[in-house]
Amino acid sequence: MVVCGETGCGKSTQVPQYILEEMVAAGRGGEASIVVTQPRRIAAISLAQRVAAERGGRVGGVVGYAVRLESKRRADTRLL
Repeated sequence: MVVCGETGCGKSTQVPQYILEEMVAAGRGGEASIVVTQPRRIAAISLAQRVAAERGGRVGGVVGYAVRLESKRRADTRLL
C-alpha cells in the first residue's frame, strides 16, 4: 500500500501506528511488517525516534530504522 497526502498529515507517523494497532487488536500483531520510507538519513532516524517516543518505547524495539549500513532493529521490530 502506498499512502499519499499533504505534508504534516500524519502519513509517516500516525498511519503506520494505526495500522499496527489494528493488527494487534485483531490478534495479528506478530505478522505486522510496516515500512515507512524517507528520502534522507536524518529524516529516517528522527522519524523512528519520534514514533518510538509516541509509543512509549525506544528505537530498536517495536520501532526501528535501517539506513545504508546502520540499522536499529530486532526480530520483534514491526515499524521500520
